[in-house]
Amino acid sequence: MASGILGIALSGLNAAQAGMRTAEHNIANVNTVGYRRQEVQFAAVKPDYGSTAYFGNGVGTEAVRRIYNQFLENEAMLSRAQLARHQTYSTYAAHADNLLGSKGTGLAGALDSFFSAVNEVANDPTSSATRQILLAAGNNLAGRFNLLGAKLQDAVNSTNKELATLVDQVNVLSSRIVGLNGEISRAESINGGSANDLRDQRDQVLSELNDLVNLTIVEQADGALNVFIGSGQALVVGSTAYRMSTALDAGDASLRVPVLDVGGTTINLDTKLLTGGSLGGLLAVREEVLLPALRDLGRIAIGVAEQFNSVHAAGYALDGVTTGIDFFGAAAGMLNAPIGHPGNSGTGVASASLLNAGQLASSEYQLSYDGVNYTLTRLSDGASRTGSLAQVTDLDNDGFDDQGFTLAMAGAPAAGDTWSLRLTQTGASLFSMNPGLTSADQIAAAAVAGAPGDNANAVALAALQFDKLLDNGNATFASTYTQTVSRTAALAASADWNVSAFSALTEQAENARKSVSGVSLDEEAVNLIRFQQAYQASAKAMQVASQLFSDLIGILR
Repeated sequence: MASGILGIALSGLNAAQAGMRTAEHNIANVNTVGYRRQEVQFAAVKPDYGSTAYFGNGVGTEAVRRIYNQFLENEAMLSRAQLARHQTYSTYAAHADNLLGSKGTGLAGALDSFFSAVNEVANDPTSSATRQILLAAGNNLAGRFNLLGAKLQDAVNSTNKELATLVDQVNVLSSRIVGLNGEISRAESINGGSANDLRDQRDQVLSELNDLVNLTIVEQADGALNVFIGSGQALVVGSTAYRMSTALDAGDASLRVPVLDVGGTTINLDTKLLTGGSLGGLLAVREEVLLPALRDLGRIAIGVAEQFNSVHAAGYALDGVTTGIDFFGAAAGMLNAPIGHPGNSGTGVASASLLNAGQLASSEYQLSYDGVNYTLTRLSDGASRTGSLAQVTDLDNDGFDDQGFTLAMAGAPAAGDTWSLRLTQTGASLFSMNPGLTSADQIAAAAVAGAPGDNANAVALAALQFDKLLDNGNATFASTYTQTVSRTAALAASADWNVSAFSALTEQAENARKSVSGVSLDEEAVNLIRFQQAYQASAKAMQVASQLFSDLIGILR
């Protein structure tokens, strides 16, 4: 009897001590990022049957468990991934919006100033001063196109650098998950129970990885986690981490894209696969904001050069004799350079020649070859045409090229080869004045020979400002730019709204998670008192049992 009641008292002491130790551990980690509150699970020890009833044998400590709610954890991770995505998107979109929409750096003011200068020449075609102002305005317009093109290209280049940095972080974090997988599996297989603190550390690493790229997580029977990204691409499988890196984009050597090496197979990860985290936001803002703005600017630049040159070359300079001079650099030279494809098995290099700037679309195209025919697809709306290389630019099959360019192929393409065509992307950077236009006297203001005071050609040049010369006769230069600015501003505003929305959702999700898993100092203080009192009571019970045992020994003597 004495040993039984001593054992029960001892079990109570041990249980109270375990409770106090766990409460103290919670208090010590109240400020530890990623820590989940722990609690001891107690259970009555199996009783013994006496002569008349079952008699208890005290209390045992079954486990120390994390207070963890999978649903709340998932909600917090989903919100954080989207918040990180939109924060990255918002940063780049706001930069592009400020650049394009600003009076100081935008194109609208430079276009207005240029055509104002053209009008001044039309008003006084023999004035050297107005002609010099027009040359200066032309140089200013070229500089503005170049500035915008360079700044947007700088932003694109910045996404390449940030992409490499984020990919390195992904690899570091995935390697840490592999290490923690091994520690958790070993600890739980040897000692049993849950390796709570190691699991907290792993969850924190997962949270950091989730900020970079959206994850799907599956736990194995041994406690290790498999981590998948995108639409199911394996990043971590148990003790193996697959390495992510960056590679040159197949259709644009100025871009780098993330790739994943899975068992020797390289998987390209694009915006369709990565929809969350900073990586997803970076790829999305590049494809939805930066590159479309570059293509729009290039299309306007090519249109201005082609249309202004066409009218200018038909007029006569101040000497009444000189004609056929371009004002700007040749529009045909502003299309993207010939494009190869590093993944192709053939040696074919596709190139495009300008046919009509007014028909150019602000879209990327994909050209493919099946061994017999080519297929050209306009990615903005999915329109496509299959046939010979000369036929595919006639997307509506009416017998006329309707995309504003023709295609040529150098080298020998092979079946299955593809090419990405971003034709207007370099137009703004390549826009320039005609180097052969060295004097203001060469400006062709006159429409007829031998009439230096004639202003008819200058009037025709000024009218180009309001003519609908782009988008198949549906838009002016200015309205096309306004559409670009408006689209960019709308995307930037949408990103800001999403940042605000997901900031609130993330805060709510984190608060809900912390309400379950977070440490409450008040609650732990109460637990300490509760377990202290239980310890004191068990100690008293042990004291009583010890005294009874001593009295019994004394009687037997």
